[in-house]
Amino acid sequence: MVSTANRRIGIPLVLLAGIFWSTSGILYRLIQEATPWHVLLYRSVALLLALSLWLGFRYRSQLRITLSRAGIPALAGGLCLGTAFAGYILALEYTMVANAMFLLASAPFFSALAGRILLGERIALYMWAAMAIAAMGIGIMAGEELSLGKGLGEGFALLAAVGFAGLTISLRIRPGTDKLITIFVAVIVATIYGLVGLILSGWHFTVPWVDFLNCLCMGWFQIGLGFALFTAGAKHLQAVEMTLLSMTEVIAGPIIVWVGIGEIPSGASLIGGTLILAAITLMALMGARASGRTPPFEAPVS
Repeated sequence: MVSTANRRIGIPLVLLAGIFWSTSGILYRLIQEATPWHVLLYRSVALLLALSLWLGFRYRSQLRITLSRAGIPALAGGLCLGTAFAGYILALEYTMVANAMFLLASAPFFSALAGRILLGERIALYMWAAMAIAAMGIGIMAGEELSLGKGLGEGFALLAAVGFAGLTISLRIRPGTDKLITIFVAVIVATIYGLVGLILSGWHFTVPWVDFLNCLCMGWFQIGLGFALFTAGAKHLQAVEMTLLSMTEVIAGPIIVWVGIGEIPSGASLIGGTLILAAITLMALMGARASGRTPPFEAPVS
């Protein structure tokens, strides 16, 4: 049982982590000239430097051994998460922030399906109900975009959600692995994606200083500090609390761009997003009631 005193520490930390994560949309919209590949590359490099320093400090001479022991699950999880990072940035380029974030939030349902197919895990009735609700929300959002002859951004957002599902499966295969090792691998993968994307698209590497600093802030503060706050808060909270509190990212993100730059979500986006968030809430609360914890999925991070 988590004590009240510890919860008073954990709740604001996880809430604040969600707020930091939620700034990805507004920070991306403030980019002036940099392409998605520039943002992906420089954001990843910034986070890679921060993680390298932290892991070096934490493991010191044992770092190489720790990385080698992480094994195939960490590599597979890193590939999935790196793909999710890339998919999310590309989604922001081609659709509204609200659509990208709401669709990214559907990752737990892909995790449940992947667990059923790859690990033979049983899907409880309440989880099927939650997935049906989420599927309706996704259909409403994606259907509107497809009717307008769009949908590319939604496709990238769903790719990111599937990537986070792959991360969850990899962590369940070897639960003792330090999650930061998997994230470290993921950032390397995302850096490679950004580098290859820039080369293939023929863009040069130089960007305005404002854009470069913005990318560094996305790596160090938006993702990096968000992870640090979430990890610190997670020690003091139950799993269901962490799942629900981290949803502040998905709720606050569209509001920030709405107020900050006037990007107003469509009615279909709000209806679909509400259904997805309701499904996540159902999945988390029923999972906690049934087994004393939430279903084993990771909160997606953008």
